[in-house]
Amino acid sequence: MKAYKLIAICAISLFFGACNDGLDEDVALDVTVNTNENVSFDGHIITVKKGTPVNFNIAGDPDFLTFFSGEEGYKYQYRERQTIDPSQIKSSSLTITLYYEYGTTDMVDSRIYISDEFTGLYKDNFVADSLLVEQYENDGIWQSMIPNEELGYAFPTKTGQAASQTYTFDMTQYLNKRVTIAIRYKGVKNTAVQSRLYFTQMHLTNELNNGSSLKFGASSFGLTPVNMKNRCNLPDQATMTTDREYGTVSGGTSGIWNLQGIGTETFYLHSSSAGNPLKYSWLVSDPLTINSCEPDQGTKVKDITQSLDSYTYTYDKVGIYNATFLARNANIDHSSTTTYNFVVNVVE
Repeated sequence: MKAYKLIAICAISLFFGACNDGLDEDVALDVTVNTNENVSFDGHIITVKKGTPVNFNIAGDPDFLTFFSGEEGYKYQYRERQTIDPSQIKSSSLTITLYYEYGTTDMVDSRIYISDEFTGLYKDNFVADSLLVEQYENDGIWQSMIPNEELGYAFPTKTGQAASQTYTFDMTQYLNKRVTIAIRYKGVKNTAVQSRLYFTQMHLTNELNNGSSLKFGASSFGLTPVNMKNRCNLPDQATMTTDREYGTVSGGTSGIWNLQGIGTETFYLHSSSAGNPLKYSWLVSDPLTINSCEPDQGTKVKDITQSLDSYTYTYDKVGIYNATFLARNANIDHSSTTTYNFVVNVVE
């Protein structure tokens, strides 16, 4: 009996030992390039005519393989980048287009503010948030982006999209800072319609030294309403029955923000009929890092479920690119990565 137990233990040890040896294996990768009349390769530099497929031969059978072409947005060295160095930014601007609709604009007093000191909304403590936005206003910490003589009482008395105005703000002073954008809408008279405040553009654009640009629309700003009149039970807001403190609507509820079109930078606060109670609401962004960016992405070439011995990629623009294959073996006990790099010279 002891002999059988000893044999069984040895067999189990050998089995798991063999498995562990496989699980601990470091990733291997070797890549070569097929050449022809339009593709040459000297062991490091690939020279290829634009529009010609480059065929890579893959050896080593990694569990996961990703290709970074070196083109804009697909650079290996930027795969973990969260911000762009300000020295690489030629210009930074915030563009806003807005107009009033219905009524006369002396019924409301609107403001567009910016601050690099605002700490952000709690979003679950309305009393604190409502006090916070007003405190920043009273203390002069919110800075007006549009002069009061242009927005608010003195906004053009002609309403409608034909009267829309576009404002562009230089944001370079805010690079490497976290800034908050806030819109305040406040009714001051109700002898006529309290106008709808309509936005058709709101986006941040960073122009880079290399000629490319990055654009961030309003949908990425994390805009959150602070509905200051939510506890007043106003008759013309009765249809809003949920999330009255921070909520939006999909229809036309007076004095409430409609963000249904935010994906196309279109949103508004709905008008209120003459004689109805005065409206008061804020729309506040999350703190924004002006020079933020999305990490560059690679193209997944294979995963552990696939077998692969070649990969083809085509460059359509003349230039010099640093291409990288990133290979990885990974399991619960062990992880190993390696890269294989090429310089790709794309010519006419």
